[in-house]
Amino acid sequence: MSRLVVASLCVIGSGLAAAQGEYPNKPIRLVIGYAAGGPTDAVGRLYAGKLSEYLGTQIIVDNRAGAAGIIGTDIVAKAKPDGYTLLLGVISTHGLHPAHGRKLPYDAVRDFVPVALAVNVPMVLVVNPKILPVTDVKGLIEALKANPGKHRFGSSGNGGISHMCFELFKQRAGIKEFIHVPYKGTGPAVTDLMAGNIGAVCEGVGGAAGHVRSGTVRGIATAALKRAQALPELPTVSETGLPGFEAYTWNMFFAPAQTPRSIVERLNREINRAARDPSLRPKLDALGVEVVDDSTPASLKDFVPREIEKWTAVVKSAGVKAQE
Repeated sequence: MSRLVVASLCVIGSGLAAAQGEYPNKPIRLVIGYAAGGPTDAVGRLYAGKLSEYLGTQIIVDNRAGAAGIIGTDIVAKAKPDGYTLLLGVISTHGLHPAHGRKLPYDAVRDFVPVALAVNVPMVLVVNPKILPVTDVKGLIEALKANPGKHRFGSSGNGGISHMCFELFKQRAGIKEFIHVPYKGTGPAVTDLMAGNIGAVCEGVGGAAGHVRSGTVRGIATAALKRAQALPELPTVSETGLPGFEAYTWNMFFAPAQTPRSIVERLNREINRAARDPSLRPKLDALGVEVVDDSTPASLKDFVPREIEKWTAVVKSAGVKAQE
């Protein structure tokens, strides 16, 4: 009789476990706060395909564009913390928006748990050599100091990373006047750069590589601590004049705060595994991004607070107005 009772309890227990299921037992939604076809979307979809294979469930990419990524980010902040709603965040949603003092419906630190850093995208300083006939960081600094207020740089918009890259550059180099011209995207800024209407742009390495190789613009340096894989011939700003200078954007997987640690760690392992997958890595490399395959939730604990602190200091020093 006792053996019968034990056997019955085991059957009941296993039935409950099966009913609850192990994670994951249904599709996972990956929210991207930007439109389909953009660089963040491209990274997200590549990872989603491989993660679907590894996790044995469908990863549904949900593009929730609007308000510079805020709409999609807020959806995840308020989602159930069960591992079935994730966010592919960027420097704007978790670094620059808070730094600018924007009134956000979410807290970039409190409402999320970092899962894994997917890619870094170093910025590249490029110039029109007819407007700024310089070949290196030292020459660029000298030209700007010798002609205060004469030269202009373009960006993808006020307060974005392409803008803040040059604000940081100005501060570190002691440049007083280098006029900012905001555009509705990096594309129009680069077009005006090639036309000679502005002298410089700080552009993500993925887009900059093609322009530099074609000769339509001149690459001066990459804004990272190590040379970019997509433009290995270009030195870094750090090694050629401003030690420690670093300006890059990134894509990171986030889950809502209070997501179980076991789920976060499982996702982290599979994301890192995907980053190392020989069938995926070349596709990511082709985007011009720097793939990260060894981050951990513990190592990322202070990542977002550090980004906010860094860019808040730049914003205040530059006197950039808060974005609404």
